[in-house]
Amino acid sequence: MSRLDQPLIERLVSRARRPGRYVGGERNTVVKEQALIRMAISYPDLYEVGMSNSGVAIIYDAVNRIHGAACERVFAVERDFEAILREEGIPLYTLETFTPLCDLDCVGFNLSHELLCTNLLQILDLGNIPLRRDDRRQGDPIVIAGGEMTSNPFPMADFIDAFFIGDGEEGVMDIVRVLLSARERGLSRETALSLLGEVDGVLLPSRYRRGSGCMEGPLVRRRIFRGGISEPIAPVVPNVKIVQERAGITVARGCVGFCNFCHAGFYDLPYRCCDPKEAADRLMAVLRNTGYGEVTLSALSISDYPHLVSLIDAVLPRLTEQGISVSFPSLRVDAGTMPLIERISELRRASLTFAVESATAAIRGRANKRLFTEDLFAILRRARKLGWKVIKLYFMLGLPGCEEYDEAGDIASFLAEVRRAVGVMDINVTLSPFVPKPHTPFERERMMGRDYFIEAIRRLRRMVPRSVSLKPHDIDASLLEAVIARGDDRLGRVILSSYRDGCRLDSWDEHFRFDIWHKNLSGIIPDWHTLLGRREGPLPWDRVITGFERLVDVRVNAPPLPARTRRLGEPDSTAIEEAGRRFAVRYLVWGRMRLRLAKRGMMRFISHLEFIEVVKRALRMAEVPVAMTQGFNKRERLSSSPPIPLGIESEAEFIDLDLYAAPAGDVAAAMNERLPSGIAVRDARRLDEKESIAAVAAVTEYRVFIPDATLREGFIRWLSEQGEIVSEEHRHEKVSFHQVIYSFHVEKESVMIRLFSGPGSVRVDQVLCRGMGLVQVPPEARVLKTALYKKREDTIEMIR
Repeated sequence: MSRLDQPLIERLVSRARRPGRYVGGERNTVVKEQALIRMAISYPDLYEVGMSNSGVAIIYDAVNRIHGAACERVFAVERDFEAILREEGIPLYTLETFTPLCDLDCVGFNLSHELLCTNLLQILDLGNIPLRRDDRRQGDPIVIAGGEMTSNPFPMADFIDAFFIGDGEEGVMDIVRVLLSARERGLSRETALSLLGEVDGVLLPSRYRRGSGCMEGPLVRRRIFRGGISEPIAPVVPNVKIVQERAGITVARGCVGFCNFCHAGFYDLPYRCCDPKEAADRLMAVLRNTGYGEVTLSALSISDYPHLVSLIDAVLPRLTEQGISVSFPSLRVDAGTMPLIERISELRRASLTFAVESATAAIRGRANKRLFTEDLFAILRRARKLGWKVIKLYFMLGLPGCEEYDEAGDIASFLAEVRRAVGVMDINVTLSPFVPKPHTPFERERMMGRDYFIEAIRRLRRMVPRSVSLKPHDIDASLLEAVIARGDDRLGRVILSSYRDGCRLDSWDEHFRFDIWHKNLSGIIPDWHTLLGRREGPLPWDRVITGFERLVDVRVNAPPLPARTRRLGEPDSTAIEEAGRRFAVRYLVWGRMRLRLAKRGMMRFISHLEFIEVVKRALRMAEVPVAMTQGFNKRERLSSSPPIPLGIESEAEFIDLDLYAAPAGDVAAAMNERLPSGIAVRDARRLDEKESIAAVAAVTEYRVFIPDATLREGFIRWLSEQGEIVSEEHRHEKVSFHQVIYSFHVEKESVMIRLFSGPGSVRVDQVLCRGMGLVQVPPEARVLKTALYKKREDTIEMIR
């Protein structure tokens, strides 16, 4: 298979706005140079969203444990990088080996929601893979998709060779084994696809046709994984900031709440939970391998996990002692959660999130939403006393029965009562239109019209207190989500036409273009609004069997609001308090240490703040005794040298650390084992002086390599003439040469230049552009920061 070389990748990404997304090289990456088959896994969104998806991590780990198979990653790209790839005629590639997608054996997608469809097409298109499955031939990769959206696979049937319905842990291994066998036996692409169709949970769109009101073809049963925790103990750790920067494990799947609107709750049935000891051991192992400062325990409703207190008792003392915070993203509003809230507020107080769904009791009852408002207000009042600052509330507009009540008025009254209960705490409210999803008790319900949602939001903005922050979800995006979720294979033409008209990144507000979607829906499916109405008769997704069907009769006759659930119980306060006392040692300062680090190669494309986070994670993994600040949110006591521009390499990045104890062993060696390739500790030494590296840094030295002789000679001539420089950071003011440049000298193949640091300084890339008469430093030019100096009377002294 062909691969793109690193100099080409560097040239491409140097022009991108956030190049760190496209270079790979993260810690725990798996690179298999030799493999019989090579595939890519993708959550089809930008890197920072895709790398937050646990499904990608699970599939990546599972496939790479198979001998002869390699799994790599690819994500959707921003419009600027898409334009660069098209302009250069370079295909989209995997992050591990820079292999063009068209040269892979398989590309797999996790489609968790409907607004990812055009992103999937972008990835295929940029990877030089034919978009429509009917246009693919021998040698083209097999395109597979799984995820929650595939509970109704037919809207994407034109583009996907094979859907996998259900949990992928075991299924993907069966799929890969079929592909390995087909490669070893020299079977055709068509034969390999036919064999994939025999794997439990695999649906081949080629076997289905649209009949009168339904899809005709074989039934496929959703595949269920019952093997416990599947997240890897050493997941890939991003070098750039992502949406969810934390270690996490899923402790339960499915849900016992049975909220009638919840697709995930029914699609993920039956309820399965893991052993608390296994969960505790796995969580601590993930922390040792990632260095995150926060952990999350995930489940559709963490409050229903029967072993939650046992798990908290096992991990919270250890986490407290290390200064690692815990988040519970799905706490149910219940008096039984109160002891837990009190314990997790001991260390860091993030926001508390509650899904209220409806402020109208009758609507909640019809939706089978278990919520007791008196419990909620008791929890909110207690959280205020414990020092929490932010409350997040989720409401769903347009649930069945909403037209019988004053939904907006009820929410406004509810929020006014919340404001009285929480005092000055911040209240953030998210409003989302109800979307009737397949395989739920509400799958046949209608979706309220656009005008209803607009009026409800307008009234709420007028009625709620100004101190309450309202964030409505985009109504048109929700309408489109519903159309795709409830559609059939006719949607393929709409999706393809919308992509070709420019739609992609539809879940990002700044990119979403409903006008384009509306034009194509109206032109291809003139009666598309009927997809939003009450549904009768056969449904497109009837060909998929999820297990939900067996629960309908039971659910219809069940009481909507059972008695309150049991209290979760009291975590072991003695162990947690003792851990808190041990953590308090970290407030002391025993001494200081200075690290000098290098940032080379692809790592020059991550920002200074992202670089600092990478170093912090390595410090935690290496168990370097870094002192902590006191106060509301505790942080490591460290300071760094002034940041360098993106794209600049360095051998002189300095970080000063306050330590609460003497470090054990070789700090540099321990950290280098845990840093990604391209970042390395060159020196770690005890620091006797109390100076701050940021305060004393006065001059920065760079070595500049300019291969183009004309540009190099022009730059040297400009330096010799000592002209004026425009400061981009100071309202484009002109400053004199000697205010910016301390000194320079020309060497055989490079130019050494020393620039003043601190207030009023000018960035090295701006100096280079001014000297070469360009608006951007050319990709072939290389700049290396070689040293940092502090002032010593009338001269400068190199910082060590």
